Amino acid sequence: MFYVVKDENLYEFADNIEAILDYPELVQEISGVTMFEYQMNKEKFKIENGKLVDITQTTEYLSKVAEEDKLARKQEIQSELDALDLKSIRAMREGGVGEDGVPYLNKYQAEIIELRNEYNSL
Repeated sequence: MFYVVKDENLYEFADNIEAILDYPELVQEISGVTMFEYQMNKEKFKIENGKLVDITQTTEYLSKVAEEDKLARKQEIQSELDALDLKSIRAMREGGVGEDGVPYLNKYQAEIIELRNEYNSL
């Protein structure tokens, strides 16, 4: 991908050098990245010292991604807990035993405890 940085901002970018019209003398190239990939993943790049840099291996970016993953997992766990709460209510009202002879309420409670422990460890 070819790009132009002007005043520490990405001014224009394109997959071929002929598409850069305004400042052809300032054109730089970042290899291994297409214009489409850049547009879909802008958060993986930043401008440093007048150059577009891939930051995906930096500590800052990796910790940000890890925090986002942790938040997403917490939301998944909360959804699973909500579903298990409903199943537990039904099991309290209706009772029932699984194929292995363990009451449904006990199964759901064990799953809830496991999920809460995981949630608290995040």
